[in-house]
Amino acid sequence: MYSTIVEAVMAHGEKMPDKVAVGCQNTRVTYGQLCRQMKLMAGKLAREYGVSRGDFVMIQGVSRPDYIVAWLAVQYLGAVSVPADKQAKEENIVDVYHYAKPKLLLIDTPVPDLNCVCLESLYKSVATAEQDGAVFQELPYVAPEASAVAEILFTTGTTGKPKGTMLTIGNIYAILHNNQKGVGLQEDDCVLIPLPLNHSLGMREMRMAIYFGACVVLQNGVTFAKEIDNNITEFHCTAMVIVPASMELIYRQMRRHFPRIMGQLRYIEVGAGSLGYDMKKKLAAELPDTRVVNTWGSTETGGVIFLNVSERPDKLTALGKPVDGAELKIVDQEGRDITASARDIDSAGRMILRGDMQMAGYYNMPQATADTLVDGWLYTNDIVFLDEDGYVYMLGRADDIINVGGEKVSPIEVENIAQEFEEIRECACIGVKDATLGQVPVLYVVPEYEEFHSDLLIRFLAERMEKYKLPQKFFKLPELPRNRMQKLDRKALYQIWQDEQG
Repeated sequence: MYSTIVEAVMAHGEKMPDKVAVGCQNTRVTYGQLCRQMKLMAGKLAREYGVSRGDFVMIQGVSRPDYIVAWLAVQYLGAVSVPADKQAKEENIVDVYHYAKPKLLLIDTPVPDLNCVCLESLYKSVATAEQDGAVFQELPYVAPEASAVAEILFTTGTTGKPKGTMLTIGNIYAILHNNQKGVGLQEDDCVLIPLPLNHSLGMREMRMAIYFGACVVLQNGVTFAKEIDNNITEFHCTAMVIVPASMELIYRQMRRHFPRIMGQLRYIEVGAGSLGYDMKKKLAAELPDTRVVNTWGSTETGGVIFLNVSERPDKLTALGKPVDGAELKIVDQEGRDITASARDIDSAGRMILRGDMQMAGYYNMPQATADTLVDGWLYTNDIVFLDEDGYVYMLGRADDIINVGGEKVSPIEVENIAQEFEEIRECACIGVKDATLGQVPVLYVVPEYEEFHSDLLIRFLAERMEKYKLPQKFFKLPELPRNRMQKLDRKALYQIWQDEQG
């Protein structure tokens, strides 16, 4: 196979030049066009802006072909791409810029005092030249070494101190192959990506599809289910990647049309969080002919653990199994190997991973790198156990485990049970301080109906969990706080709790 995505694009451009590589609204870019546009933009970046091997180039992650071509052009030059959130505030863009110190920033709206180039204008000039059959002097492509840093992805959202994850050529190669094995992408697939392209999940799906010669359809987020329906129909999409909260949203919006619309897809990957138990059951029942895969992954590793919801209805509370090529162990607080094969939180441990997919480190953060990469293993903050079949079960982040008078409680376990109560749309459990027990669980609930019976919920939970796990208080919210990628923001819930206590 090809050692880099650039090599793959050049091969696709020669072997199947008329196949659509990228679709977006009324725009279609074939592999032949994508290859020529990549080379044209690489030439412009090198000759007009001085970009060369090893330089950092920051690119606004717009959901348009502009971004993909710019990303490929940077890779073509052997430079390092630094994707930026398209919705980031100006001060966050400035923070990342000063941290990464890129050669230039490709962005639609220039930021004062930064070396900016208008991405939209740059792409239009390249696309026009390509369409007009411009003759240009092609820069030679020299594939970088597998150890060369190719990309820096940020683990933070639009706020907080930036933390750049360095991915090498070898890392990206391993990540896209892991993902392909996990979801089963084929060359004739057409993948709908309604996700930010600066984020790990959107990036790895895009890289995988382009590498294997599939078609990518870009959509600017998930706000209305109608847009998903239109894109699936117009582009004949066979696959989609989405986050759990967005899946819940379109399920409610589509209602009885959900099986008809989403059932056209061969596979759906759900990442950047775990689907709720109830939603997993609904998807397995309503999409019997669609492969629904819930993925555990991180910016530091890409997708590593995959659960085929459709095939394993008996494992719906699991994260899944590690893909071949990713090694997983469970360790205690001192870093010693433990078995962690019981469904008892006291026997669970911290998940650590090893494989070619793991990051090279955090850019200019030696201590954070040393804390995360230890003796060749990448340490996560996730508390897990394995069942007898090798499936991984998540009990929560180490900081989120609730200690009730010495008894440990998994917030995820409480949430999975509570979400089976028919009056709950979604919920989140956190541990709060208690003078007697140290901590107690409380549950924030988004009701499914206007009328909500907390007494019935208490009875429902009491029949299904030990007394010490029972939430001591219930609070209704119109929606749960979420970050840019629609992940549950537990820190925001803690802040809500503190504000309510005065």
